[in-house]
Amino acid sequence: MYTGEFTEDEFHSLGIMATYVVDEVFVQLERRFFVESLEFLREFCYNSSKRDIVAQILQEPGTFGPVQNWTPETLNQVDRFLFFLPKETLQQIPQALMTQGRIERLFLSQRQWESGAVGALCIQGREQVEQTQLFERQQFVLQNFLGFLKVGQVTPPALMPTCEKLHTTQPSAWTTDSLTGMSSAAFSCSLELFGQDPFFSSNQQKLLLQKTKEIYGAARSFSSSVITQLGRIASQLSVAELSVIRLSELSTISALGVVSTWNSRQLAVLSSSVLNSTQLGPSQLDSSTLVAMGHILCGIKGSDMRSLNAVEFSKAVLWLGRLRLACSEEQQQALTGLLSHSLAFGPISSWGPEVFIEVGALAAGLPDMAMSSLVKEQIEGLTPLAVSLIRADKFAVVFNPAQISMFSYEQAKAVTEAQRLLLSPVQLTAMSMVLTVWEDKPVDFRGRSSGLALCPSPLCHLLGLLMVLFVSAL
Repeated sequence: MYTGEFTEDEFHSLGIMATYVVDEVFVQLERRFFVESLEFLREFCYNSSKRDIVAQILQEPGTFGPVQNWTPETLNQVDRFLFFLPKETLQQIPQALMTQGRIERLFLSQRQWESGAVGALCIQGREQVEQTQLFERQQFVLQNFLGFLKVGQVTPPALMPTCEKLHTTQPSAWTTDSLTGMSSAAFSCSLELFGQDPFFSSNQQKLLLQKTKEIYGAARSFSSSVITQLGRIASQLSVAELSVIRLSELSTISALGVVSTWNSRQLAVLSSSVLNSTQLGPSQLDSSTLVAMGHILCGIKGSDMRSLNAVEFSKAVLWLGRLRLACSEEQQQALTGLLSHSLAFGPISSWGPEVFIEVGALAAGLPDMAMSSLVKEQIEGLTPLAVSLIRADKFAVVFNPAQISMFSYEQAKAVTEAQRLLLSPVQLTAMSMVLTVWEDKPVDFRGRSSGLALCPSPLCHLLGLLMVLFVSAL
């Protein structure tokens, strides 16, 4: 039980890692420091449980009290922390305070933080569930206080989304009816925003695609510009529609290549469309085209993948290795075969950790024999994404307990439940030892047995460096 106060000096001494202490310590954060330093504290990264604690502290009598009593000045101080409050609490904020202008400023503040160095890294390390939870609160704020959730109420034209409002907020935070009810000019102006928004459901994307067709006609008449702007929405095009669109420009290929929700039939059609539109064979694809193809690469047959230019592919791997590609095992082996070509990275046995870091997730396709022969330095280079993508039955066979004990915390944390279920008791023990070294090790930084746990992730250290730069710039 943590009874001592988490003081301002202690917080500053930990830098950006201060928000990674265990919850029992964080909840004891000095309240005077909290109230007086909200602007400073908003720069930090908070996981789900820390956001709940911040929400709790905001409503304490000694800070800002119940939200029903909040004033415009309070909201100015709280700023983007408002999105940490649960929906039932958000509902109690006085309606008069939540004007459209204030809502737009809140979204803008959140977006500015997300585009900053700390925010961008924080988001990268977040689980999708956490991202969705935060988005749903943002969506609730907009729809509740602008009246979209009131049954039978017609939204005044002044509150309907415009291209400018959508740039300030987020398209998926608005109702689909309000988006499809926009004028053709406003909708066209916002199409690229729609295509980049990750929070639209497939049904919402279908409705947006329908509106797009009403404006631009059938898919066969879509210009390269329209296809590029469609982005994620293009995943709702049928196989027949995808077969008639032209994919000759890198910008168009890239806009569809970043989409990860294609099914296998769509991928096959898209890869054929790229080859037909560019009039190139697989062996003629250069690194720029391979990078642009992204997820579409998995639409190329395994036999054709082997004919890709190994040198060009090795140039593209730094980007492709960051993706969670939906390639089959045959395709994965074809790609790793290219990487081990003498003109690329050479034999796998000669790869150092820097090569494994560069190839990223593609290392999951290494042959069983090669993977079971990895030594400590090579294992250190395996990215967490690569670890998570290794087929479960393969994972249990290729990694012995000694190799698993060489995993970093992040690598061990990336092991999926499916992989874990097939491990032997000895392998599980090795895995547990890696995890508990960090999760259960008490750290006393205040001269008492606090059991403080810090995040061991390299992300924390990078964030720490960034925060030092941020503070020194103030």
